[in-house]
Amino acid sequence: MESCIDASRQSRAATVTQRLAGRLQPSSTHMATYVPSRPQGRFLRYQFDSAAQLRRHCNLVEGRVLLFFPEPRPVLGERTRALIELCVANSDQQVALPAMVHSRSFDAAPGTWLELRALSVVAGLQSAVVSPKRQQRRLALDQLAWVDHGDDPVMACPVLDVSRGGVRLWGVPGGAPLAGERIRVRLPHTQTLSGSIAWAHGREVGVQFGAESLGPAGGLYSRVESLWDSARVACHNPSCACTSGGETIDPPHPLRPRHEGGLR
Repeated sequence: MESCIDASRQSRAATVTQRLAGRLQPSSTHMATYVPSRPQGRFLRYQFDSAAQLRRHCNLVEGRVLLFFPEPRPVLGERTRALIELCVANSDQQVALPAMVHSRSFDAAPGTWLELRALSVVAGLQSAVVSPKRQQRRLALDQLAWVDHGDDPVMACPVLDVSRGGVRLWGVPGGAPLAGERIRVRLPHTQTLSGSIAWAHGREVGVQFGAESLGPAGGLYSRVESLWDSARVACHNPSCACTSGGETIDPPHPLRPRHEGGLR
C-alpha cells in the first residue's frame, strides 16, 4: 500500500513539474514565465468642475487620501486594487492613480471609499496643471510585466502607463538604466515587445518600442483603451456646497481625518 501511495505522489509531482516547466519555456515571441492579468471592471473616472472641488473631496488621513466615489451599486470588494482617473471638465487636466478599496457604503449615499497615497495625489495634480500636453496619449495601467534588461535576470516590474509607441515602467532590474539601452517587455496576452530606453528619472523608465513591435504595441494600447472606455464614471454633484466653503455631499468617511476640509 505504501509503495502505491509513494508512486502516486511521485506521479503527481512529475505532472506538476512538467506543467511548470512548460510555462517557463521560452519561445521566439514570448519571454519566459507567466504574469497573471488583472481583473476587468476596476477602471473608474471621476469628473469635477475644477481642481478646487477635487481637493475639497480628498480627505487627508495619516499620510493617505480617502476619496469617495459615488455609484449606485458598488461592485469592487474591500482591498481590491483599482485605477481612478481624476479629471476637470472642459480641460486637459487629468491624472490617473492607483487606488485601493477601503470600504463601501450602501446607505442613502451609496459608493466606494478609495484609499490613495497622498504624495501621488499631490504630485499628480501638480503634473496635470503644469506639464505640457504629450505628443502621444498615455493610458494608465496597473499591471506587472516581465522585463529583460541587458544581462540581468528577467524580473517583474509595474507598468505605469502605455502609449502606441512605448511604456513607462517602474523599477527596471539591474544597474542604472541608460538611454539607448535595449530592453524587452512582456505583458499578459501580448507577445514580447522590444525597444530601447528613451529616458530614466529615478526609478521611472520610459521605453520606446522598435518598428518591429509597433503592431503588437498598438493592439495592447487598443485593449487598454477599451478598458478605459468602459470605465464607470461619476460626475461631481452640482448640489454639493464644497466650493462655497460648505461641507461636501459625501457620507461621513470611515476614519477620523487629521485635517478637515480636504487637500489645500
